[in-house]
Amino acid sequence: MKQIKLSIERFWIEPGNFERWCELLSRIPEKTEARSIKEIAKLYLGKDVEEKDKKLDRSKELFGLHGYEYAKHSRNFEIKGVHFLTRTDDGYLIRTEEANEFVAAYQQQHGWEVLLAKQLLRYSPRTRVIMHVLLNDGYFETNGQSLEQLSKWALRFDGAIYHPFSRNPDLNDMNLLLHEFKNEALGKDWRHILAGEEVELAEDWEFAGSSGKEPAKTNLSSFMRAPMQLFAYLDWFVEADVGIVILNKEKVLEHIDSHSLFSFTNVQSISEIEWLKKKVDEEQDGRGFVAIEPLLRKLMERFYPTWEQGLARFVDYYMTKGIREGLFYIADYESGQPRHGRGYLGKREYQLLKLEFQR
Repeated sequence: MKQIKLSIERFWIEPGNFERWCELLSRIPEKTEARSIKEIAKLYLGKDVEEKDKKLDRSKELFGLHGYEYAKHSRNFEIKGVHFLTRTDDGYLIRTEEANEFVAAYQQQHGWEVLLAKQLLRYSPRTRVIMHVLLNDGYFETNGQSLEQLSKWALRFDGAIYHPFSRNPDLNDMNLLLHEFKNEALGKDWRHILAGEEVELAEDWEFAGSSGKEPAKTNLSSFMRAPMQLFAYLDWFVEADVGIVILNKEKVLEHIDSHSLFSFTNVQSISEIEWLKKKVDEEQDGRGFVAIEPLLRKLMERFYPTWEQGLARFVDYYMTKGIREGLFYIADYESGQPRHGRGYLGKREYQLLKLEFQR
């Protein structure tokens, strides 16, 4: 197969209403008598799908629940959504195992937000390609805008700048990312489904649109605000400096097994906090004190190679963030020698620190 069609990915309509899909899936039975999303809307959600009422547009968020359509006679495979619903051999739509787990977690009010984020990262190519770049040390430039103005955000990676939420064809847009990182955007879960359908991809395969050469970008920034706001809610985004947003890799790893979902080019297999614990054990003196600036210089070079704000600012940022998030606390402190460098927050008495880890 030379191409995989990719629909516009419709998430929940109100980006901050993360519970919307939970509510909808809770009302849809595990096995339905519906053969289409419109039939699901009519049979189980009480929507009038006969009248051409503009309010019906809100049901478009239902399409993002579907997984894919595959026509064997034409060999057309199209990704429709994030695979909470799938089609049986007799043509009826049913909830997937992931959907059942998601609904159960929502009903118990335990961990459903993380399950939702993980589902997006498994089955949404556009969300996956953004996360791939961020996990491999890319970062956002917000240009002074909040997530409400996502179309203004840019993405820097490996010396290039992309505008994944813009419709401007003259910029390095989402479709360029899908082209350059197509295999990461697709991911192993879709490859597993393709194998189950006995579909083999040609080496030079590409993403295509539902009815065009390239995937559509209609209302892209509006739709993509949903997953981005979910990630922000989960504290996966950190403002490293004014207008610079990076990924909180430690938090992502705490929530999901990102190493099983993505490949890494710059990120080390050991997490930052485990590396830091190991280095503190190696470099602390007999009383448990460690020179903080030389230690964090090594951490910055290993895990934050694109940091451009200088070592002093990194030390203050990293320590403040770690204390605020409960990763560690300062058990004791004292001044050191000039060779120990600048202290935390520029204070001489914070040159040598005794760190106690809380995780």
